[in-house]
Amino acid sequence: MNSEADIHVLHVDDEPDFAELTAEFLKREDDNFTVTTATSASEGLEHLSCGDFDCIVSDYDMPTQNGIEFLKSVRKNSPDLPFVLFTGKGSEEIAGEAISAGVTDYLQKKRVADQYTVLANRLRNAVERYRAEKERKRQRKAIETAQEGISILNQDGEYIYVNQAYADIYGYDPDEMEGKHWELIYPDSDTAMVRDVILPTVAEDGYWSGETTGLRADGTTFVEDHTVAQTDTSELVCSVRDRSVEQEQEMALTQFRTLVETLNDPVYVLDETGHFEYVNDAFIEIVGYDRERIIGASPTLIKSSEVVDRSEDHLGRLLSSNGPDSVQFEIEVQPAKGEPIPCEDHMGVLPYEGESFEGSVGILRDISERKERKQELEQTNTVLRTIVENLPMGVLVEDAERDVLMANDQLGETLGVPINSEEVIGRDCATAAEEFKPRFTDPEAFIEVISERLEHRELAQNEELQLTDGRVLERDYVPYTLPEGEANIWLYRDVTARKQQRQELEQANEFLSQTQTVADVGGWELDRRTGSLRWTEEVYRIHGVNIDFEPTVENAVGFYHPEDQTTIQDAVERVLTDGEPYDLESRIVTADDEVRWVRTRGEPWREDGKIVGVRGTFQDITQRIERQQRLEEFASVVSHDLRNPLNVATGHLGLVADECDSDHLDSVRRALERMEALIEDLLALARDNKEVTDTQPVDLATIADRCRENVQMEQGRVITTVDRTVWADSGRLKQVFENLFRNAAEHGGSEVTVTVGELADGFYVEDDGAGIPLDERNAVFEVGYSQSANGTGFGLNIVKQIVDAHDWQIRVTDGTDGGARFEITNVNFVDK
Repeated sequence: MNSEADIHVLHVDDEPDFAELTAEFLKREDDNFTVTTATSASEGLEHLSCGDFDCIVSDYDMPTQNGIEFLKSVRKNSPDLPFVLFTGKGSEEIAGEAISAGVTDYLQKKRVADQYTVLANRLRNAVERYRAEKERKRQRKAIETAQEGISILNQDGEYIYVNQAYADIYGYDPDEMEGKHWELIYPDSDTAMVRDVILPTVAEDGYWSGETTGLRADGTTFVEDHTVAQTDTSELVCSVRDRSVEQEQEMALTQFRTLVETLNDPVYVLDETGHFEYVNDAFIEIVGYDRERIIGASPTLIKSSEVVDRSEDHLGRLLSSNGPDSVQFEIEVQPAKGEPIPCEDHMGVLPYEGESFEGSVGILRDISERKERKQELEQTNTVLRTIVENLPMGVLVEDAERDVLMANDQLGETLGVPINSEEVIGRDCATAAEEFKPRFTDPEAFIEVISERLEHRELAQNEELQLTDGRVLERDYVPYTLPEGEANIWLYRDVTARKQQRQELEQANEFLSQTQTVADVGGWELDRRTGSLRWTEEVYRIHGVNIDFEPTVENAVGFYHPEDQTTIQDAVERVLTDGEPYDLESRIVTADDEVRWVRTRGEPWREDGKIVGVRGTFQDITQRIERQQRLEEFASVVSHDLRNPLNVATGHLGLVADECDSDHLDSVRRALERMEALIEDLLALARDNKEVTDTQPVDLATIADRCRENVQMEQGRVITTVDRTVWADSGRLKQVFENLFRNAAEHGGSEVTVTVGELADGFYVEDDGAGIPLDERNAVFEVGYSQSANGTGFGLNIVKQIVDAHDWQIRVTDGTDGGARFEITNVNFVDK
């Protein structure tokens, strides 16, 4: 701390050299000067907000804000702080404006060394006056707000001043006592003692202290501690304290100190000026400062300016007329050493003395562990949420209290009921289950089995449930440990059509129980508010880095191949700006400099209707890409190395046919045509083994009619009874119809009739041929299967691949007239 002789000066001048020169001369004039310099008014205000200064010296002509404007800013919070305008631009107008604005002194810069002597003297005088006035105000305030009763008597023994505490002790108002004689407050039996003992002692020694008996306005008496002192002007200053009240206060204070000293939580008391008046040992321990350093200091000692402002806002709420009795809020405490400590501040106001605000009291609680647990929970929930939202099944997660922690949109689609995943969060799971059960053929069993098996923390794996709409669901249950307790994860998947769903569900269960990603799919999340990026373990593995690696937007983009970085950046930006999801296949360069292919998907993450980030999945597809590349290489070989010799053979066959006539030539021609068909189907298999990403509305009747023209069916015909439009890849759907028409012509004869008709959720293609035996229907889609000597065995396999790529389903059954019927379902129709 500075002594009374020390003078801390804030010098603001936009010329740093002059400011440093002034500081040096002031130091030479008086070692007690300490000068802090600033080169602008804004920098000066910043220094003033976080430091204690005894006076300010400022230039006038400065950019942005001149000296008088700076003075007006200072006067808003420091109306009495000495402010000397030390400027090279002197004029009566400036001086007058400065005086009107409340400047303490005005001094013009000169090119003489003694100007600094003048400046130093004026600063010393201004600071002395400032400190003296500050002390007088403090004394006056101390008298006016003191709990001790204080009065002043003139030479005639009459009251000329009485503070409120003094008047309260005797049961009067101050104005009732002023002008009255001191005998007003003594019983008749004690006035002689005052005249004969107290007043003579004061006249001789200037001071007397002891016990007297006080007389209240209501006639009651009490024992009081009484002190009388004589001033230089022969006035008497009296101080009185009611011993009974003092004893009660001392007892209450002792109890308060005993209580807070035994508390493990840090306790502090701020006086009416906002400075520390009291702290307990626990407070000293957490902040790491000595008690002497804390008492009298501003909260800026342990808090940032932002935290101090927030605390003052909360104090303002407490002091408002309809404010609460106490407030609770989170802050960060900056100890003498180490990182900031997150704390919970419970703040209240000290009891008022009359109308006077006495200060505030607070209790701090270190919430570091709670914050860490909360952060751990948020991270766990974030990873879990990313997984839940991207799982291809209905998922509902319960917390330890059996309330819904999260659910995905797929849950409603799977159960066949409208569910808003956001609205269901926080609801009681039992209540939610009651709403779901009408969808099941055995609703009571649906509820009972949950309650019974939850009690023992076990449930049958892959349990099948029958829905009223005929679909079959597979349900699974996974215990899941969260930081706050045991959670339950319910998994629902439609297993009516796909046999592979059981295997995928088991993979999902294994992941959830081990807190890993589903199969080889990783999850990631980008929070645009904080710029933070989070990965699941699978993403770390794909990139070839360990879990200690801290992903950022920059280094994540850096993993992508240079030629793909702009593409992925643009895709993420479109999600953030337009909410447009993406599904990309790109290259990355791993930490081991290995180039790999990945499929990355991203979709908008919304809160309160606003896009706050991107969430998505990340999957290594290197093997698939390499297999696809090999297929494409194979297709190239087939197209070039087989077709060219085939074309040559076909050409020479034509020449031979012109020169001679032989029955063997037809066999050769059929063999060459057979080879051409094989090559076409092999190319289709090699090039079309990929997902459908570009769909558009396609009219089924129109495309069926066009495909009829491309297939040789002799006298065969195609009847189209469907009038629907579907979302599909037009080129690949064309292959479906052509292959099915060709299959019907090969197996149904020259006069086969093919019908294209409509189903509730799709369409069918049937013929009136011989049909497909029941025991062979599972094999018709396998590569190489054909009932015809002219068939390649690839056509129906190509159909199956294209149907799967559209996420449709296909099955073989009997036709209306005994032929084969291919039903394609799970089709998305375009609404009319």
